[in-house]
Amino acid sequence: MTAATVSAPARARDVLTSEWIKLRSVRSTYLVLLSALAAAVGIGYLVAHADATHWATMSAADRAAFDPVYDSFSGLGLAQLAFGALGVLVISSEYTTGLIRITFAAVPRRRAVLAAKAAVLGAVTLLAGELAHPGALRGVLAAGFYLAVMAWVGLGLGAVIRHTAGAITAMVGVVFLLPTTIHALPAPWDTRIGRFTLDGAAQQMIAQHPHAGYFSAGPSLLIVAAYAAAAIATAAFVITRRDA
Repeated sequence: MTAATVSAPARARDVLTSEWIKLRSVRSTYLVLLSALAAAVGIGYLVAHADATHWATMSAADRAAFDPVYDSFSGLGLAQLAFGALGVLVISSEYTTGLIRITFAAVPRRRAVLAAKAAVLGAVTLLAGELAHPGALRGVLAAGFYLAVMAWVGLGLGAVIRHTAGAITAMVGVVFLLPTTIHALPAPWDTRIGRFTLDGAAQQMIAQHPHAGYFSAGPSLLIVAAYAAAAIATAAFVITRRDA
């Protein structure tokens, strides 16, 4: 067994520890997570309360189509933006301050740094995203997973663009503006293309009653995961081909 083989686990552990210290020592991490929690819980409560208030006046068809799980996640839009911004900041802030040069000098294997950031960020955001009521397990797990995916997408965009404002703008374009543009297309193309968007697929894997023409929860989950994989894979390709 070579010395490199013996030291490899320690090096990976050191990189993970370093990224965990960076993430938990920055005030913006807590502010972003608290903002996401307030938005998700607050807006979800207001929508659920409104549904309960109007239940007695709803028609039989409206009651049959009612999706309490989906409505309770009405605040997810703001929460996903917050999680995505956190993913961007995890790496873009280091490019802004120049700390990334020190990081890469200490750990020359840049993809190992990216992997450590993705692992720590994913663990924190997945845990934070899953803090919800256990009564509707699939929807809750899917929503929590989606927030972690948003953080990974933000991390990938931050590594590629290396500028906080630019990466967040690109994220908003992919998550919000692109689906809005596609929904403006004439039928049936709005649905045929829209079901492949990140936001569209996320809604279907959370909803208890998927919209007509969209994929079911399983394929939608794969589409959402593919966005995270594509973002991290692109970042891994780019990060070793440019100067810090």
